[in-house]
Amino acid sequence: MNADEALRYWRERLAGVTQPTRLGVERPPAAVVGERSRTWLPWTAQRVSGVERAAATAGLGPDHLLLAAWGLVFAAHAGETDVVFGVFADEAGGQPWPLRVRADPLEPLGSYLDAVREAHAHGSAHAGLTAAELAASAGLADGTALFGTTVHVTHSAGAHGPATYDIEVTVALGAEPGLCLDHVGGLLTDGEAGRLLAHLDRMVSALAGGVATDLVGDLNRLPDAEFAQVIDGWNATGRDLGEPRCLHELFELQAIRTPDALAVIQGRDRLNYAELDAAAGRLAARLAGAGVGRGDTVALCLRRTVHSVVALLGVLKAGAAYGPIDPDLPAERVRDLVAALAAPVVLTDAESVPEVLRRCAGLPAVRAVLWLGGDGRAPAAGTETVAVGDALAEAPAGSPAPGRAHPDDPAYTIFTSGSTGSPKGVVLTHAPAVNLVRWVNETYRVGPADQILFTASLTFDLSVYDVFGLLAAGGSIRVAATEELRDPQRLLAILDSEPVTFWDSAPAALQQLEPFFALREPPAEHSLRLVFLSGDWVPLTLPDAARAAFAGPAVVALGGATEAAIWSNHFPVETVDPDWPSIPYGRPIANARYYVLDAGLHPAPVGAPGDLYIGGRCLATGYHGDARLTAAKFVPDPYGRESGGRLYRTGDRARFWPDGLIEFLGRQDHQVKIRGFRVELGEIEVHLAALPGVASAVAAVHGTAPHLHLIAYAVPCPGAAPDPAELRAGLAARLPSYMVPVQILLLDALPVTGNGKLDRAALPAPHFADAGRAAYVAPRTPVEEAVAALWAEVLEVERVGAEDGFFDLGGHSMLIPQVLARLKSDLQIDVAPLIMLNHPTLAGFAGVVERALLDQIEAADQLETSGTGGHSAGQWN
Repeated sequence: MNADEALRYWRERLAGVTQPTRLGVERPPAAVVGERSRTWLPWTAQRVSGVERAAATAGLGPDHLLLAAWGLVFAAHAGETDVVFGVFADEAGGQPWPLRVRADPLEPLGSYLDAVREAHAHGSAHAGLTAAELAASAGLADGTALFGTTVHVTHSAGAHGPATYDIEVTVALGAEPGLCLDHVGGLLTDGEAGRLLAHLDRMVSALAGGVATDLVGDLNRLPDAEFAQVIDGWNATGRDLGEPRCLHELFELQAIRTPDALAVIQGRDRLNYAELDAAAGRLAARLAGAGVGRGDTVALCLRRTVHSVVALLGVLKAGAAYGPIDPDLPAERVRDLVAALAAPVVLTDAESVPEVLRRCAGLPAVRAVLWLGGDGRAPAAGTETVAVGDALAEAPAGSPAPGRAHPDDPAYTIFTSGSTGSPKGVVLTHAPAVNLVRWVNETYRVGPADQILFTASLTFDLSVYDVFGLLAAGGSIRVAATEELRDPQRLLAILDSEPVTFWDSAPAALQQLEPFFALREPPAEHSLRLVFLSGDWVPLTLPDAARAAFAGPAVVALGGATEAAIWSNHFPVETVDPDWPSIPYGRPIANARYYVLDAGLHPAPVGAPGDLYIGGRCLATGYHGDARLTAAKFVPDPYGRESGGRLYRTGDRARFWPDGLIEFLGRQDHQVKIRGFRVELGEIEVHLAALPGVASAVAAVHGTAPHLHLIAYAVPCPGAAPDPAELRAGLAARLPSYMVPVQILLLDALPVTGNGKLDRAALPAPHFADAGRAAYVAPRTPVEEAVAALWAEVLEVERVGAEDGFFDLGGHSMLIPQVLARLKSDLQIDVAPLIMLNHPTLAGFAGVVERALLDQIEAADQLETSGTGGHSAGQWN
């Protein structure tokens, strides 16, 4: 067969292969030491005869059966259903050729074996190309090998020659039969190599004993001991944490024990347990008077004050559930969320009542808007259909008493981004949240001496623990005001000067403080004893940075999903292993179960990537008003020990380490985390495609954590020429700010693969250095030059012009603290973060810096004139 015909065949056969298949346990190249290792599993002559008879019965050669077995094992350990490995001919010498195997778990075994036999026959007939030619046929980058794993089935006594591939599997059927795995030293451990051969040995037996109608996915790949370990051994989490309770009942019990203890504080506003209980009770009575009870959801559209805590408790005391809505969301989105909840009452701040009335006008379910705070005077008049009143006023005479919720009643609905364009509301009952609260407080000894700095938004489920967890333990909540959240220096000052013992946030929130750690002497002692980090990748350097900054607090990485009651796994971070690819995901908490499953819902081998599922007594009931999505994401638990058990399909990829730790590997779909925010790219795409002049749209993420950027691509309608800036403004009017792409690139068409699917890898990368730029204007003053150099270093761009914008160059909120910390250390001036938001161009921001420097000089001159001397740092906010 000529080379051109072979090239044509392999181009067709390898279409869609974008990278070589690798085992989940393969180490990175830096860990490879060069010395090869070999693992041997002997067979008997009787075993060989049995394999040959089984193959003949199926109409196959023994090599077909053995290659089919390795294909399934290879796919399982790679966490893929479409794999490629090299095959050597039985005779000595020659180049291996690729065998592509698709391990569809729903395919009948007979069909799978026929496909392997056919692929082997065609591949053998088109063998002879070099490794470079084969890689080129698949369109791989120069220097990338198509495969690093090969299989050689031989009847000869010896091997086929010196090992040259990363992993070489030999199945010897001759005088000394058995399985051999030869690999580059450091690529695998001896235990991993032995496990692979054991699984291959078991799979050969499964295929030999199978029948044509068996499903490929039902072939048991795991030995009994390994199956028992991953299903039950590492999920032995059952624990009795106390009698069933509701979240607010945990607080009520504590209020009886310590009525005078501080419960919540923000500046001069503070409530002890008795006062908080009384206020929440008045709110519950007021809600009951408005007809709110079990089965209802009250919408909360509140600013960050002590009244936020009153609202949460009051709603639950009324027997209802709460649905938090960020008041800073676009008006249309607020209205949509209130409508989705069918909320009869909206709780808000006094000054926000007029705006809430406007946003909710015409919603049939809304009967009342009640305010918390203010001076007691009505901030606005009601309408014919919507009453307006003080949430803490006495309930009307004759009102029913508040209902009492059951632990299985809904406690809250929190919205997350939805791929269809609409947010999805996750409904949690009291029981799983109480399980989490009790587990955290018991495991990490949270008690009356603890105070948390409450930084989470009510719309994030971290807030559920921050409020109810601390109150259940008898501790206190220090509510961070909105203006404090916007200033990392103020947050750090609070941690240093107030009796805060507990920090709980996404990693990005703590990282914003990190640039300011070095501007103060590391304290010998500090009140902070616990740092919880969750919701996103935890950078390998952050735990040690936190311990150094706060005199050694315990750092805990946690994970899970909103659909699984805040956190359902944890990992106390002690010594950070430099070989870790990331901070481990950890182990399941009490009464939670974690499975890593393949596409057929069978457990993946230890070390193999798979789909992550969460089960146990930690799951949400589902999605508010969306039975179809609930059924798709919450599936029956085939391995649970409780009747009616369910699994939540997280959409994450993960794997088990040999010691039972879970490693998080990222998303398998188009959901991403941007600095702790959960974003469905599909929701951005739906809204962008709906804007005038846009025919189609796609969203993607560029960069590496923590410096990730949302980028969108729009294909204009014929004859239209939409302005990317106007498109961003259109999205900003419909989506939360964290979902608005930093750039929108216009394309003539979306790139597609050979089979017509969107080719995300071919989407052009953003060019921040040129985004939104007019002609380059050089910095014109010494201050502009200094700030330009600082920005260029932080943003990693070659140069910054006077008219360039910080955010147009790829800047984001995570980078602002780095700029401010550098100004503090280099120029001894303090600039508030809002300044960068209000003055995003270099010239505008440098002007503020220059005025702050002039103020500093003027203050110093005044001190000299008065004869007092000394030095004053400038501040501009």
